Amino acid sequence: MGAVPEFLLRKLVVPGSLKSAGQGFLFEINNTFVPVNLLRFNLRADGQDIPSEQVTIIHPGVQSVTGAQVTPQQPFELPVNTPMRIEVAAPPPQKELTIQAETREAGLLQFSIPTHSGIDDQPRFAGLRNFFRRLPYYPRIIKARLDPQRPKAHFAAPAHWLNDPNGLIYWKGRYHLFYQFNPFGAVWGNMHWGHASSPDLLHWQHMPIAMAPDPGGADAGGCFSGCAVDDAGKATFLYTAVWPECQCLAVGEGDDLKSLHKHPTPIIPAPPSGLEVEGFRDPCVWRQDGEWRMVIGSGLRGVGGAILLYRSADLRAWEYLGILCQGDIHQKEPLWTGTMWECPSFFPQGDRWVLIVSACHSDGALYTLYLTGQYADNRFTPDDPARLVDFGAGGCYYAPQTFLDESNRRVIIGWLREARSPAEMTRAGWSGAMSLPRLLSLGADGSLRSAPIDKVDTLRGTRERLDQPGQISTLHGPSLEARFTLPTHCDQWTGVEVITDAFAQPLRIGYDPDRGVLLADCRAAGGLLSEAPLDLAVEDRTPIRIFLDGSVLEVFAGDRIALAARYYLTTPSQARLRSVGLAAIDLWETVV
Repeated sequence: MGAVPEFLLRKLVVPGSLKSAGQGFLFEINNTFVPVNLLRFNLRADGQDIPSEQVTIIHPGVQSVTGAQVTPQQPFELPVNTPMRIEVAAPPPQKELTIQAETREAGLLQFSIPTHSGIDDQPRFAGLRNFFRRLPYYPRIIKARLDPQRPKAHFAAPAHWLNDPNGLIYWKGRYHLFYQFNPFGAVWGNMHWGHASSPDLLHWQHMPIAMAPDPGGADAGGCFSGCAVDDAGKATFLYTAVWPECQCLAVGEGDDLKSLHKHPTPIIPAPPSGLEVEGFRDPCVWRQDGEWRMVIGSGLRGVGGAILLYRSADLRAWEYLGILCQGDIHQKEPLWTGTMWECPSFFPQGDRWVLIVSACHSDGALYTLYLTGQYADNRFTPDDPARLVDFGAGGCYYAPQTFLDESNRRVIIGWLREARSPAEMTRAGWSGAMSLPRLLSLGADGSLRSAPIDKVDTLRGTRERLDQPGQISTLHGPSLEARFTLPTHCDQWTGVEVITDAFAQPLRIGYDPDRGVLLADCRAAGGLLSEAPLDLAVEDRTPIRIFLDGSVLEVFAGDRIALAARYYLTTPSQARLRSVGLAAIDLWETVV
């Protein structure tokens, strides 16, 4: 679970519940994080210990125990979303109440609640909680900030776990990135919406947590992925709440969107009746013919992935229109499209429509696919079989979201998944990063093209040119960009090797003529082998662009091939590049 920031632990105390009661006082706690076992439970009032036998924990309808009865031999289970009343037979605190809870799962948790002029000052107490909730979230796990493997040019949360990008929007002169975030550890769980803003999609400012699960609400189990739209001048967010999965709505507050005000009830409380679905999540919304349209990711049991289509006049009352598009669980070639499609993005591009989905199945994520075709009569008809959005192995590039930038161009950002174990992520104190923003376009052949946005060039610092094979760069560091052009004919492996003194085997990024593939081999540093078919006879596929950033790798062959991967060098600051079979390589240090 990792260290939990004190201002988040304060959320355990139910607002307004701290009150005088006879000769003592009482309050309520509600655990909305993860189930834990209490090994000890102690209170302090104004710095003085309260005898544990004077503290009673009441689980309504189940059991009551005193603090003295909570021991490692007789732990007290604190479940999720079950309010507990704490009654204390001691004088109420005048300045501060301190709660100490030793847990089996997270160690010692301790936090204090200032009571100011009196514990019955409910509005003031609630205001204090709101103040803490809106404080910018700074990492409490210092090692996460100092980790040399953390990227600089690729966005990562201040600490702990990050996954899907959510609610991407250009609003009042700034870009806003919301994302799936676990504020309590570097593994998946406790889904909140993290938030960052930027003037250019490259330099990000961390903002307060935008949304947290409400213990008594539809999203008590977590605030899952969603999108953002401009509803008559109001930034409006649609997202999935769990459990069960349903669709909810929130409206941004202020120009900086520092917090989101939730609609009191789900806008779509359940999947359509009569469908046996596998998943019902991740709304994508757009404006069409004077009304709103929405697609939701799903799957039909025994059939395959499916995208469900809805419409609405006001974003709050929705009508189901049917299945927009569905896959075939039995078709394995050219790509298996899984049993469920999540994180859909559906948008027009030129004379076609594009559907992007992240395919998954019961064992987890597969990869991100796209289809292009025609959209008419509430149905999407693909022109060709599904193709990969990104060729990174292991589904490294996953759950992307698209939106329109300030110039009305279609931009996509994806989650770059880790290739290391949960134990390694916990030790590092952070997990997950976002891809560089990519500009999307459509080729004449119907293929989806992508390349880094042009502003990425502004991150270039010191430059070096390698002009002969075998040359090793003097530039080194965790964050580098390299550009080169593959020769028209390659009869041997050609590209770059990433070398450090700590690794006997290099990372290899280049072209393998034996298999006709562009590859990124990160196996020497705990990563995977990624390959993408590359035809050197097509001239505009030969320019190669590489971004190395801490533990993140992105490779582009023109705008036709994108490949994301993860690697874990012990000392990425010592990484240098060696030319293999290339006439020239241009190299820059990346500066953010």
